[in-house]
Amino acid sequence: MGVVARERSREAPAGPRVTGVELAAGAARVVVARAESGRLRVIGRAETAVPRDAIVGGLVVDPPAVSDALGAAVAAAERGTASDRAVIAIDGDDVRTYHVSTPFEREASAAPITRAEIDRALREARDDAARHAQTEVDEDPALRGVATARLADEVSSLVLDGRPLESLIGYHGRSLEVHTDVAVAPLVLSGAALATMGSSRRRATAVSGIYALARLVAESGIAEAGIVRLGADVTAIAVIRERRVLGTRVFGLGRDVLAAREATRDEDARVWAECVALPLRSQDAPAPERWLFVGVPETLLALPNALREIVQTARGAAPRIGPLNPGITGRVFSDVPVHAEDLVAVGAAALASEVYA
Repeated sequence: MGVVARERSREAPAGPRVTGVELAAGAARVVVARAESGRLRVIGRAETAVPRDAIVGGLVVDPPAVSDALGAAVAAAERGTASDRAVIAIDGDDVRTYHVSTPFEREASAAPITRAEIDRALREARDDAARHAQTEVDEDPALRGVATARLADEVSSLVLDGRPLESLIGYHGRSLEVHTDVAVAPLVLSGAALATMGSSRRRATAVSGIYALARLVAESGIAEAGIVRLGADVTAIAVIRERRVLGTRVFGLGRDVLAAREATRDEDARVWAECVALPLRSQDAPAPERWLFVGVPETLLALPNALREIVQTARGAAPRIGPLNPGITGRVFSDVPVHAEDLVAVGAAALASEVYA
């Protein structure tokens, strides 16, 4: 136990500069950040407009235009100092996130857990999660026959005898669980997004945008919530339980179409809310009591109101519904103004910085 206490008492040095990017219809958003003492410090932020229809449903269909816009935003955010690594967040209909729990039974439960034991468990858990994701992809009608790429596999939690712990080294116990999140997307989607970085020397990877946002919220201490992000052309949903992202989903109905149909807004809102609630009905647990929204203007408040009615009917009590603002993400502090619309890019930067490790 003394080893664990000494490890936690050390101040971690500031990590390398990283870049988080969100590519979405109409805009490229960029934040530059670094990990400092277990938190994420945002030191640069920029946004550039992307030509209409240059990005559709997460797919980059006009690479030169998107590359130019992204290059300008990255240059403005980095301010002359290039980052070591970049993570690009995208959301589309066929981007999937799977949450996998891999259990281990320790024979020597009285012996302290060592770094070598943890490393071995993490390797096996990632292999298990990759197999699970591949099985899910093979059985998914929308992805069957589609070339896919595994965007990332992130360890989201370590649990020992039912207790989630930040570090297991030095602890004793028998039952160990490793929770891993695996994101998968069509190869054409992820490849086109990564190509927008052009000839940059940064190491770049892609990730699900709604996963990056939900993971940021969960790691900031929100134990249970539904996260809904209304984009210009898509809606992205994530469910958090026990501070873990249990799954994500995206469908192609966004702010632009809904805002243009003023005459049928209430009816459209009910259809939209049914689409949001659809994946929840297949889960054993009840719908979350708390819902956090990003990207909903005042003119479209009919959307969260319609979802409130559906969740209230399912739960038997009114849910808490409100905006997701930067103040909720207590694991982040910033030298520059950060807005709610920037939080996907902030979440991508957090993954790039490995601040959750």
